[in-house]
Amino acid sequence: MYAILDQPVIMLSRGGQIMVWAMRHWTRAVGAGRCPCGDVGPAFLKAKLMPGFPHFHMMMALLNRHALDKLPFGDIDCPRISDGEALLLSLIHLAGEEASDRVAEAAALVISPTAVPPLLMALDSLGAALADADLWPGLPMFDPDNVRFPNE
Repeated sequence: MYAILDQPVIMLSRGGQIMVWAMRHWTRAVGAGRCPCGDVGPAFLKAKLMPGFPHFHMMMALLNRHALDKLPFGDIDCPRISDGEALLLSLIHLAGEEASDRVAEAAALVISPTAVPPLLMALDSLGAALADADLWPGLPMFDPDNVRFPNE
């Protein structure tokens, strides 16, 4: 998570950028009282990622309902990756590494115990769809010119 946190969104792979964009639009739609499917679905279709859309939606809905703490997501035009976005990208990465025990342990720190199994299924299926579409959300490369120090 810390390799991603507060990094510029543009340093992510295309798949990572799509995931951050989708998280932000999903949370904005829900906050406005709209079904997020209409806001986010067309982008998944355009990216040929539609098989992953129901799993993304399930992941976000589970976290919206069962997260142990509120997860912060950036505004639509925020140039940096927020805590919630970094956390979810990290969970997707863990699921893709097939480290199911590590994913379950990490998920249990974020979501209520009864919601861990469906979250794991959503993460696994979303990760598979991202990989199939060649949109795996790669970690950002370290760029010393973009490091932010306290009090900047």
